[in-house]
Amino acid sequence: MTCCLLAWASAPLTAQTEARARAILDNAVNKIKAYPAVEVVFSLTMENKVEGVRESYPGKAYMKENMYRIEVMDVVNYFDGELIYTYMPEVEEVNIRLPEEEQEDLLDPTILFDIYNQKFARRLLEEKDGKARVELTPKTPHKQIKTIEVQINVATNLVERVTSFGKDDNDIIIAIASLKPPAQTPDATFFRFDADAHPNVEVIDLR
Repeated sequence: MTCCLLAWASAPLTAQTEARARAILDNAVNKIKAYPAVEVVFSLTMENKVEGVRESYPGKAYMKENMYRIEVMDVVNYFDGELIYTYMPEVEEVNIRLPEEEQEDLLDPTILFDIYNQKFARRLLEEKDGKARVELTPKTPHKQIKTIEVQINVATNLVERVTSFGKDDNDIIIAIASLKPPAQTPDATFFRFDADAHPNVEVIDLR
């Protein structure tokens, strides 16, 4: 009986925190969607507390609709909505592959456009000093990810940090320094590797 009473008493609070989490995420997503495209300057940190590993790298990403281009760790990843191109300038090689739905859906940076979608259960962890932390848990168990935590500035409605907690203790922290429209809105070719412009690059088709 005590358990039933506690569950009954906590239900309204759970509903309230979920509604608040959704409202915060809605505001952040609507702000991003209002831009014709997005340019993000960030730092990417890979951390494994068990092994005492922490490595950080600067990066830049561009997003438009379901397309993206990410420049980080001396690699450029393109996605034109159909194919992923992984370009490694140091070895003059590009790999072309189809997106693997199970892995890419939750790791795709365009998740910022739809971060509260039906693939996640959401929970407000904390709202303090103008910042909110929202936890996203995949409704269908994911191969690599346990949860994703999003930190949002509730005054500006801007996402400031996204942390992916891995099942293998490898966490990825993306700290966003700026998120704004680019000076010029890129077209679809910007999100696709241009083989003609890189004649010396070996193209490896993994489809």
